Amino acid sequence: MIPARHFLHGQRLASISKSRWRAYTTNSAQKPKSAHSLFYSDTLPAMIPVFLLGSAVYLGLQLTQVTLSHEKHLDEATQRVKELEDEIDALQNQRAEQNAISPVAVSDSAQPSRRGWW
Repeated sequence: MIPARHFLHGQRLASISKSRWRAYTTNSAQKPKSAHSLFYSDTLPAMIPVFLLGSAVYLGLQLTQVTLSHEKHLDEATQRVKELEDEIDALQNQRAEQNAISPVAVSDSAQPSRRGWW
């Protein structure tokens, strides 16, 4: 059960707020709303969901475009790496064949001298 003092206090606040509300809204000499204010008060609330939906679609499409662009870049990079690896393998095979045909003799000049810098 609600104590009597809280109930009376609540009634008093409600009556005060109603009287203030009435004082502001019972003005019979209100000027009519302009055509612009009527247009915007009718249109803007209806445009909010459209704006939110349009933004969500745009961001979704942008995310998809970025993802596909990144995937394309990765595919191109992977293909380029494979080409370079094939080129390295071919050059290593070519070098191995040249070394097998004509081995290079190691000369004494390749050995560092024991003399100092003088």
